Amino acid sequence: MTIDEQISALRALGAQERDMDSLLEYTACAFSPRESSPDEDEFLEKWAPVFESARLLGAAAAINMHLAPPGLKVEFESPRSLTVELFPSIGGAIPIITTDSTADFERMVFYLIRKGKTDADIGRMGASFAYGKTNRFIILSKKPYRGLDADQMGLSDAEWREKSLIIRKYHECAHYFTKRFFGSSRNHLHDELIADFAGLYAAFREYRAEWFLKFFELSENCGGERGIMKIYTKGLAPSAVSVVERLAVLAAEKLEAWTKTDEFALMDDAGRISRLCEQGLLDFLA
Repeated sequence: MTIDEQISALRALGAQERDMDSLLEYTACAFSPRESSPDEDEFLEKWAPVFESARLLGAAAAINMHLAPPGLKVEFESPRSLTVELFPSIGGAIPIITTDSTADFERMVFYLIRKGKTDADIGRMGASFAYGKTNRFIILSKKPYRGLDADQMGLSDAEWREKSLIIRKYHECAHYFTKRFFGSSRNHLHDELIADFAGLYAAFREYRAEWFLKFFELSENCGGERGIMKIYTKGLAPSAVSVVERLAVLAAEKLEAWTKTDEFALMDDAGRISRLCEQGLLDFLA
């Protein structure tokens, strides 16, 4: 889209002139294709002793021996529920730690990723992704995705928990892919559209806009974790956030329609996510 077309699209969504600059910046595409070098996988070498220790002593012991900060020990509530795996994700092999315990999940995020720094949003999280030069890994919980109840998804509790874990795993792996091959992974609507698409399609082999809108509290009687959109629109005025919410609804509907096209059917997972990275948010409306 040209700048004039972007402004026209934002006005059609109800954007006020005072918000135009911030909305143009927010809806611009932050993804840029980049080459990934083989040495980016060198971090996996330090995980060999983690996996070996997990095999011999259990995941909890392995985490404390090799991943916890020096002098600190994670006191696990449910050590037997912990698993450590090397997952063949779309972005490349990535270590994933999974736990049944919400308390253990929050402790691991606090110690292993935040390095002892508090995070006001940690209670909302169901997954966390560490991406550094020397180490990369994902931590997953098994709680219901976005805090939704099973009946809101039309599933049994067991089915929804199973689907939630799949959504969460592939959601985080999509972030890994976009960070590694497109240079960006943010708390942003564009990123979440892509990552939730990846998670939902992996779990259900289809994408429905209504599911995404429930996750973002943009459908009627959606329930879930109130106020989640503010996490992905920090810095925007309330009037601009309302525009982003309307954009989210239309973009999700357009994305669902695209998943039913021949173009979509002929692509693999990497091609689909790459296609979604190659456009700005307003291009979803075209």
